[in-house]
Amino acid sequence: MTLFQEFHHIVQRVGETVAVPQIEEVLLPSHGKEEGKQDEFGFLLLADGSVGPFYTSFDNSLQLIQQELSRGLQQQTDPVVLASKLGDDRLHINALALGALNAISQFLMRRSGFDPTAAPVEAALSEPAGRIGMVGYFGSVTERYLAQGYRITLVEKNPARVPAIPGMEVSTEPAVLAGCDYILCTASTLINNTLWEILNAVSPATVIKLMGPSASCLPDPLFARGVDLVAGIMIDDPECLRRALSRGESWGGCGKRYQLSSGGYPGWEALLARCRF
Repeated sequence: MTLFQEFHHIVQRVGETVAVPQIEEVLLPSHGKEEGKQDEFGFLLLADGSVGPFYTSFDNSLQLIQQELSRGLQQQTDPVVLASKLGDDRLHINALALGALNAISQFLMRRSGFDPTAAPVEAALSEPAGRIGMVGYFGSVTERYLAQGYRITLVEKNPARVPAIPGMEVSTEPAVLAGCDYILCTASTLINNTLWEILNAVSPATVIKLMGPSASCLPDPLFARGVDLVAGIMIDDPECLRRALSRGESWGGCGKRYQLSSGGYPGWEALLARCRF
């Protein structure tokens, strides 16, 4: 199975085993962006309060998502059906489908009693060692590692959005990551389907961390394909999120960020088994 097919299989199994809450709302970023902010996210909310983030800043994705919602996609209340569209060639549909997958994932974690924010992570995976590679520009993270003396190789499809910084090499080609020991990769690669390019470009010994709100999914298929760490966010205050988005303010304080590795994560089948009782 491909990555997306495996996610489809997992979501289908979850939907067949437990009653997945319906989609209650799709929240989108306001038109006014925070100053200097280049990345925006939407959120798919389920009736039980589970929240699935998704990236909206590819090309004109936000505008197209708004059009889809105005044409009736808002009436699609089954997140399992929406998640089955994951892998669609249209970026905005793929983004919404990833939001549905993330929401179902968060629901399963909550329903099973698994707290990703308390999951242990192997120390060797937590912090970089050697040369750092990045896929997507993480401003504050980049500055922190450069200040610590690391050199960074950055792959960015849109180099114009990246400031010129000493100690950082910028390229559009994943092949430059071959010499890196630790990769920080944006989860938006799940939307534009470029994760395979990254995985194929690096050594099996390279530690790969997939990170960002869009990585708030069940990580099993990612671990199986060589990703070592999956870092997402659990939104635990939907009302805080609604207020922040309506005001164009930061929503980071509305949830808790977490990291999962295979050693501290029981697997989706174990989580689902807990929900049967």
